[in-house]
Amino acid sequence: MDWSKYSALKSGSKASMSEGVKKEAVKYVKDDDMPEDKKVGDVKEAEVKAIYLSQKRWDADSGDAMDDAKMELSLPALEAEKARYDADMARAKAQSDGLKAVIADFKKI
Repeated sequence: MDWSKYSALKSGSKASMSEGVKKEAVKYVKDDDMPEDKKVGDVKEAEVKAIYLSQKRWDADSGDAMDDAKMELSLPALEAEKARYDADMARAKAQSDGLKAVIADFKKI
C-alpha cells in the first residue's frame, strides 16, 4: 500500500478499516477450560480479533468493480513500518545537511 495516499483514499470511500474475526492456532494455557483429552500446550483453534484494511479495486479494461483488496493489519507492524520511514527521513536529512555544508564550502572557493 502506498501509505501517502491513504487519507485521500479514505476520504473518497475507496479505503476503509474494519474489525473482523479470524481463526488462529493457539495453545491451551493453564486457566483454559480444556476437554479431558487435552493438556496445557496442546494446540486448539480459536477465534481472535483482527483489523483489516480494505481497498476498492476496479478492472482496468472494463471498469467493473472487483472484490476489494483486503489485508490484515497489526499495530506492531504499522509502527515498525513508520519507524523505518522515519529512520529513512533522518538519514536523508543527514545527507542533505552534509551536502549543504559541502556546497557552502564549494561556493567559498
